[in-house]
Amino acid sequence: MVEFYDLNAGRPALAPQKPFLGDDKNLTRAIFIVGALLVAWKFYIALISHVIWEEGHFVLSGEYLDLGYPDIPAGFPWLARLVTTLFGWHLMPLRIVSLLIATAIPFAVYFMAKPLVSHRNALWAAMIALLLPPLSLNGTVFYPEGALQLLMALMLGCLIRSIQRDEMKWWILTGVCAALGLLVHFRFMGPGLGVIAYMLISREGRKLWTRPGVWVTAGIAFLGLVPSLIYNAVNEWPAIQFHVLNRPKLQPNFGRILGYVETQFALATPVFFIAMVVAAKNLLTRDRDKPESLLAYQAVVIFLFYGLQTIVNKKIMPHWPFMAFVPLLPYVPELLENFVAKAVTGGGRWMRQALIATGPLLALTIGVAGTAYQWAFVHSAELPYRVREHNILKNENWSLLEPDLAAADARAKARFGPDIVWAANSHMSAVHIEFPAVPGVRGRRLFTLDDPNDELTRFVVARHHWGLDLPTLIQTHKGKGVMMAMLEPSYLYHEPDQVAMYTALCRNFEAVEPFRVVSLPPYKMAVDFYTARVRQTPLTDISKAPCPFFPQVYIAHPERGEFLDTDNSSNFFGVAADPKGVTAVDILIDGRVVTRARYGLDPKEFRVPDMLKYDPNWPRLQYDFQFPKGSLVSGEHKLSVRATRSDGTTLDSEPRTLYVR
Repeated sequence: MVEFYDLNAGRPALAPQKPFLGDDKNLTRAIFIVGALLVAWKFYIALISHVIWEEGHFVLSGEYLDLGYPDIPAGFPWLARLVTTLFGWHLMPLRIVSLLIATAIPFAVYFMAKPLVSHRNALWAAMIALLLPPLSLNGTVFYPEGALQLLMALMLGCLIRSIQRDEMKWWILTGVCAALGLLVHFRFMGPGLGVIAYMLISREGRKLWTRPGVWVTAGIAFLGLVPSLIYNAVNEWPAIQFHVLNRPKLQPNFGRILGYVETQFALATPVFFIAMVVAAKNLLTRDRDKPESLLAYQAVVIFLFYGLQTIVNKKIMPHWPFMAFVPLLPYVPELLENFVAKAVTGGGRWMRQALIATGPLLALTIGVAGTAYQWAFVHSAELPYRVREHNILKNENWSLLEPDLAAADARAKARFGPDIVWAANSHMSAVHIEFPAVPGVRGRRLFTLDDPNDELTRFVVARHHWGLDLPTLIQTHKGKGVMMAMLEPSYLYHEPDQVAMYTALCRNFEAVEPFRVVSLPPYKMAVDFYTARVRQTPLTDISKAPCPFFPQVYIAHPERGEFLDTDNSSNFFGVAADPKGVTAVDILIDGRVVTRARYGLDPKEFRVPDMLKYDPNWPRLQYDFQFPKGSLVSGEHKLSVRATRSDGTTLDSEPRTLYVR
């Protein structure tokens, strides 16, 4: 049906070859073998991968059943609640459910393709669903992407049958799939927009407006959105605030569009990506008056929607447009087959087959690389420091904090008595500690402290409903102890929203004692532990004495776990303050002074906050420095800063990991 552009179109083709992988039975066996290997591989990845914060988010949200949540519909939290109710407070049952969902995707693709192409090409579409990384990588963690792709394939399979047969059962089933998709994630609105575009633009699509079944489908689909609409309407529309108002930042950069296309081109592998582009082009031109052109509208609308979002969103997650690939899979096998069949020489045929083989080979490469990456991340602490530079995920193993949590809890109880509570800076930090915590032990809860990210994502709405937000903590625990686990911000003094958050903490907590700082492998982030007591009445002025939440010796740059070259000549900076005044700032590597910083700076670009007025030299409290030639030696090091007070005593910053290439 569809074919690559062929420079040899005028020359006679070679005689046809025997079908690759033999007859349909052999192809079916191959599909099940590949599928079984993928299941085993993904199960291994699920076993070794650290808990991602979204898994904890779904589980904790499910503990507080509601019609919706600030960032997502209710579907996955409900599913998490069902799984943890049946199988306990464990991670693997959740991931096995996700793996089962992902395993069903090739069957759904076959179901979608069956009324459109031959039985054999429908089988090949299922095989490609196993080989295409955006689909085959689903199922290693408890995440909605696999469910969205599964429901999209099922919905389109039902919708195509609805259009072809106009039977009410298919219209109803289409609506059920759409409703479930909208219950899983707002991103399922993309397929809905694709259907609307088809019904507005396509001549064949405009005929659907008069079919009663379409309205039945729309009505059922809308039911999937109703719980979220009710939740948002009674909670001042947190999802709109987050996804529409807070997340976008209008900073047009068309280079991001190019990066977006390049990312999808690579992840889908070039041969499959090009095949799907040609398939979409043919469906929208040559086959534009056929019902199956609906599938191209689906793909193009979703892909363009996220492509245009790159203009207003600094960060587009690579998986967001993956659903765009699902509708085009039925046409890829025939396209590739015709591409090979058009060869006019044996060598040409071999070259075309080799070109097509790059798709599965690159998919295998992506899988092997992903496995190695996950294994390396799990073993970051044991690997050579140079390898850690490639650990770009923020997916540290928070379970390593359990001994520190227990020690900080004991310290808080020793200071304030047994009636203490735990708190974390944000919802993301809290869910890492709340789930799975101690596997099988349900019920650990942390208050959150109005982190700026929670304001952005509107998680504060959910935490308020659960009675686990900062105002509730202050109101219900006056005079009582708190153990705090705070994800250390990179630029505390330089970010006004972080300054505002920590200022509020200084006003509402007293007897604050820093307990310890724990950096998790690969040592690019740290958790600061504190014990404190909730004040009976808030403090109005925090500038008279140091507040322990604000470090007196602060390193802004280099960041924790940063990699530098031995000849680095960058300018690094920070802040140092003390009630006695600071006279000098020294830079130490592995406990040895390597240079003295320039201290007493007050650049116009950044002024230190008012809470440091306790220092007599305020506002001239900043320092900067460069590493002298020869001071940076390849290896893993500890960087610290030492401030010398006016009386000659010193105060050191908490050491942080620094890597030198």
